[in-house]
Amino acid sequence: MNKYSLRQYLAQKLRPHLSTFKATSFDDANNAYLCSDEATEEVYNFDAYIRALGADPIPASPDAIHIGSKDLYFVEFKNQRPADVDKAQMQRKFEAGTGILKDLLKDFSAKDCRYHFCVVMKAQPKPRFMDFRHIAQSTVRFELDALNQRLGGFYDHVVTESIDFYVDQFKALQCA
Repeated sequence: MNKYSLRQYLAQKLRPHLSTFKATSFDDANNAYLCSDEATEEVYNFDAYIRALGADPIPASPDAIHIGSKDLYFVEFKNQRPADVDKAQMQRKFEAGTGILKDLLKDFSAKDCRYHFCVVMKAQPKPRFMDFRHIAQSTVRFELDALNQRLGGFYDHVVTESIDFYVDQFKALQCA
């Protein structure tokens, strides 16, 4: 196991939980997928990893990890409007998931990697007249930036946006 390559290091530990963005974005309550991408590689089901650890009760944690060569994306899918997302639950997932991820990376040595926490929400319909979505986007952060600072600034970026934002920013992402 290479303790200097993020991709190799985590692939070794997470291999049994290899998945897709489509599978990890499945919403049981609505029986729907938030993302249809099955082509992006290096996606792991973090919920399955947590269940395999055997913790009781199972801690709240994000849905997926996507590993690039120098970037790690910790992803929580919310098939809801931003106003409907439970802020306290999101903060619990952020905090517990970060603790588990830090433990997973405790023997990893490289320091030039970037860590991103991404909350992917349901696309918001474009309003007919005045578009206030940009105001909501700047306020709907679930106070994760402040929580990140309290946890030592582990993440380089905390992004809370609709699926449309991610499709625009990551052209290889094949979400519909």
